[in-house]
Amino acid sequence: MTPTTATIHVICVGDELLRGDTTNTNLADLGQLLERHGLAVADEQCVPDDHDAILRALRHAAHGDGHARDGEPESAVILVGGLGPTSDDLTRPVTAEFLGRALQPSPAVRQAILDHLGDRADRLPPDALDTQSLVPEGADVLPNPNGTAPGLALRTPRTLFALLPGPPRECLPMAEQSLVPLLTRLDGARPTPTLELRACCLPESQAEALVRQAIRQTDGADGRIRLATCIKPDAIVLRLARTDRHDDRDGLLPKLRDAAARLLGPRLLPDGCASAAAYLGRLLAERGLAMATAESCTGGLIAARLTDVPGSSEWFLGATVTYANAWKERLLGVADQTLRQHGAVSEPTVHQMLDGLHDRWGADAGVAVSGIAGPGGGTPEKPVGTVVVGAFAPGWRHVTTLHLHGSRQTIRQRSAAACIQLLIRGLLRLEP
Repeated sequence: MTPTTATIHVICVGDELLRGDTTNTNLADLGQLLERHGLAVADEQCVPDDHDAILRALRHAAHGDGHARDGEPESAVILVGGLGPTSDDLTRPVTAEFLGRALQPSPAVRQAILDHLGDRADRLPPDALDTQSLVPEGADVLPNPNGTAPGLALRTPRTLFALLPGPPRECLPMAEQSLVPLLTRLDGARPTPTLELRACCLPESQAEALVRQAIRQTDGADGRIRLATCIKPDAIVLRLARTDRHDDRDGLLPKLRDAAARLLGPRLLPDGCASAAAYLGRLLAERGLAMATAESCTGGLIAARLTDVPGSSEWFLGATVTYANAWKERLLGVADQTLRQHGAVSEPTVHQMLDGLHDRWGADAGVAVSGIAGPGGGTPEKPVGTVVVGAFAPGWRHVTTLHLHGSRQTIRQRSAAACIQLLIRGLLRLEP
C-alpha cells in the first residue's frame, strides 16, 4: 500500500558510534523532538566513516535514487555526523556524489566559520577551513551558532536531504531551529495528534493496563488510539496517538487524559513534571518541606537526579554519600554495634541513616539507601542486588529490602528510582 504520510529516515555516521566509544544520543534527541511536533522517524541506520557504507545507506533510505515516484508522499533523509574538517568526514562529499551535485567553495560559509572561531582561527589548518567551506551545488546552508560545521539542506523533486553536525550541542539546536520547519512543510507531513502521560509508583504493566482501561471507557476511543509505553529512569511514559485522523477537533485526547487521571490518581505526574524527581520536588514545596539524602551504593545518584530539577534549592538541603562504615558512623550517627550485628546492608542501619538526616542535619524528609550493587560483594544471605531503601516525612517512615537484578549500573539506577518513589508514596500516603 502506498504510504499517505511523509516518511523520515535517519542515517547516523561515525566509527565511534559503532565501536561504543560514543553513545548515540542524537537519535533519541531527534526522535523526541520530532515526536513533539507530531512527526516520527520511520527507520534509522548507523554506518561507519566509510564512503561505500554511507552510499549504501543513502540508496536504502532514498529507495534508490532519491526521486520518489508520482503519487508517493515526500520523504526526508537526515544524515547526522561526518561534517567536520578531517579526512574521515565523508558525509558531505558522498551525499553530493549520490545526488550528482558538485562541491563548491562558499565564501559565506568560510566567513561564518572564521567569525565563530575568532582568534582561534589562526590555529586552524588552511585545508581544514577549505574542506568545511565546501557546499554541494543548490544546497541551502543551515546556520550553526554552536560550532564550525554548517548544516545543509538539499532537495530532489520528492525528497529532502538534511545534513546535521554530529556533536549533540550542535545537532539538536540546529534540528529544532532549522530542520523542523523544513519537515513540517513537506507534502504529506501531517502531524499526528498525540498525548503524553507520565506515571510513577507502579509497575509498567499496571500503568499500561490502567490507560488501556481509560481508552475502553472513553466513548469513541477504542480502536482509534495507539498506545506505546517507555520506561524512563524514574517514570513511565505512555504515549497515545490517534490513528483515525490527523486532527483532534472532537477533543478525544483531553477526554482520555481525564479518564486516565481518574484511574491513575496521584500516580499521574502533573503537567510540567517530566520526572518523578520533579514531582517529588513539587510535593515537598507544596508542603513547605526540605529533604536530604543518605546514600551508600548509589554514590550520589539520587542527589544528582534531584538537583537536575530547576529550583531544587527550594526543597533540597544536600546529600551525604557515606560509602564506608566509618563515614556512616561519623556523619550519620549509625552505631558501631548496629553495623557489626546487622551489617551495612540492613534495615536497622538504614533506619539509623534516616535518624541521622533528621537529628543531625535537620531534614524534614529524606531517603537513605545501602546495598550490594555488584558484581562482587554478595553472600548467600545477601546476594548481589540486595538493596535496603528507606524514607521518612512528618508522621511517616518506611524501610524495606529490595532484591534487584541486572548490571551494577542498573541496580544503582533502580535503587535511586526506588528511593525517590518511596518518598513520593509517603507524602501521598500511598501503600508502599
